Amino acid sequence: MEEEEEEGPFVVAAQKDDLETFREEWTRELKGAEPEPSQAERDQQEKDLHEKAREFFQEGVRQEENGNLYDAIRFYKKAVQLVPDIEQETFVYNTRKQANNKQNIVDTEGIEGEGDMLDYEGNEEDEMQNLLEKFSQIKLQRKPLIQPEFSTKSVHIGELPAEVLNYILKWIVSPDLDLSSLESVSEVCRGFYVVARDQEIWRQICVRVWGPAVLSAADLPWREYFLHKPRVLFAGCYIGKTTYIREGERGFQDHESYKAWHLVQYFRFIRLFPGGRMLMTLSAEDPGLTAKLMNNRNSCSIQTAMYGDYRVVDNTLVCFLQQQNKPKKIQQKFSKRKRRDSMVYHDVPDQDFLLEFYIKGSKNRILQWKSYVIVSKYQNGRETRDPVTLSDNAFPRLIYSGVGSYHFESSSPL
Repeated sequence: MEEEEEEGPFVVAAQKDDLETFREEWTRELKGAEPEPSQAERDQQEKDLHEKAREFFQEGVRQEENGNLYDAIRFYKKAVQLVPDIEQETFVYNTRKQANNKQNIVDTEGIEGEGDMLDYEGNEEDEMQNLLEKFSQIKLQRKPLIQPEFSTKSVHIGELPAEVLNYILKWIVSPDLDLSSLESVSEVCRGFYVVARDQEIWRQICVRVWGPAVLSAADLPWREYFLHKPRVLFAGCYIGKTTYIREGERGFQDHESYKAWHLVQYFRFIRLFPGGRMLMTLSAEDPGLTAKLMNNRNSCSIQTAMYGDYRVVDNTLVCFLQQQNKPKKIQQKFSKRKRRDSMVYHDVPDQDFLLEFYIKGSKNRILQWKSYVIVSKYQNGRETRDPVTLSDNAFPRLIYSGVGSYHFESSSPL
């Protein structure tokens, strides 16, 4: 009995060791038996995570609107812990959702829109929007979306906040709407692609093109609205070439059968500035040189230049130009008895020019004449309206020609 009691503790310790070994082997077998999640399951888990974060963020927005700031901060923290950049993702998600809802309403009612709206479904723009959503998902990872190619000790641009990047792009676009530079920036990497598609930037671009009224009329996301609606171009001039033949005067040495004819050729230039300012002039000089002189919205060295305002209504460009006030002409009559007999004052009226064009062409590069009216205002209050007969020879269509020297650098942000 004494020997059995002495051996008892050793037996219990051995049994515990065997039990621990069994548990460890059983745990390893269970871990090895569990199948790894498939790609579809991982995508679904990631989607559920983002959906939960959006719910927290939207609840925070509702609490903030109701004045419950502490509760709003609590929900915002939960959302940011799940997805760091949930604000940008929620904005993109809500924008696409609103656009899809409006498109579904149009399809349900059976309304046929314009060609741009019909081509919107299933075209490249839809794929680009999906690409933007994918890039936004990538941006929500722990690593910054804009990563340096080489490791450096200086601060990389990808480490800047989204607000600072947005402000930098507004400097690139500038009030002159240098959109080609904005598209060049978006081609650098997927991070700049996402930043260049920011809705706030494109909202301000649309306001510069169509005016504040577009804020209540836009029925698409801002960039799609800009691409689909008729608009005018700013990085050049619309040029129309007019040519006609005029009979010349007969000289004293010319034969009776000889008649002189002259070929007259001149150009009409229209430069449109963002914000509703425009400049029009006539010139017979080289079109390339004349177009480069039209680089200022307030002054121009060309004598025949006229400034005015414009606005775009649907597919029509409406222009209002005003001729600068000229001094009244004075004609003096002379006689043999008196050198100065009398003075006759001629009332030279102020003239306003009302022009309308159709915006045509695949890339809005053509202005087709619609109407041309000259309004004469006299000093006594009388006003006359003289419509001009438009012919293809005297008033040909104006074709856009780009000028590469208008925007070297931006003077202010958008």
